[in-house]
Amino acid sequence: MSTRQFFNVLTLCSGTVSLVSAATLLSANPALAIVNGSFETGDFSPWATIGDTSIQTAAFGSGPTDGNFQALLTTDFGSVPVSDLETFLGLTAGSLATIPNLPNVDTPREGSAIQQTFTAHAGDILTFDWNFLTDEFTSSNSGTFNDFSFVSIAKMVDGLADTNFPLFIESLTDFDEETGFQSFSYTFETSGSFSLGFGVLDEDDFIVDSGLLIDNVQLTSVPEPASILGLLALGALGTGAAFKKKTA
Repeated sequence: MSTRQFFNVLTLCSGTVSLVSAATLLSANPALAIVNGSFETGDFSPWATIGDTSIQTAAFGSGPTDGNFQALLTTDFGSVPVSDLETFLGLTAGSLATIPNLPNVDTPREGSAIQQTFTAHAGDILTFDWNFLTDEFTSSNSGTFNDFSFVSIAKMVDGLADTNFPLFIESLTDFDEETGFQSFSYTFETSGSFSLGFGVLDEDDFIVDSGLLIDNVQLTSVPEPASILGLLALGALGTGAAFKKKTA
């Protein structure tokens, strides 16, 4: 092989590598903004916690959905007043009594929560798995104490489930019933620093408990169009240069 042929091959390979690198970067999932989203450290670090929270394994009787650990929040001993939860999550007073998609919630009393702050870009997708568990009477047997669970994203609250959830199943945990694990997805419309919180609350009474399991919290980043075009252009330039030299 002549010296010229060698450099032609080297340049062609360089262009191919550029395309491969671009494809690799595009397919990579830089979901690093949520730290310890599956609680695989065996603790809550760096999540902040308030109330009765613990890390559980499969021995608990439900989950985990990813890895060996999951987070459990309950309304049991150690729970704090709803006002403390709202302050902890940076929510406006009364936010946890007026959740649009949980219209039957009105007098939350006490509960527990966890929270983490992270950075996301417009188009990024937040996902997680959750399971609401309760000893309260549910919709299947005319419950009146409507315990509930929720997620707060950027200080906006969305209900996950309450005792009126359409379908409960018998639980193999210390709780009587559970929703089973469900998946949640949220797409960010803007970029910035956001607070993510999860919580569970007693309504009306303090006696009968409920819980919330959380696992597999992920932030999937979607490359911006400009970045995609730039990476593809870089690869194309390398390949184009190779073909130019080859045909010169």
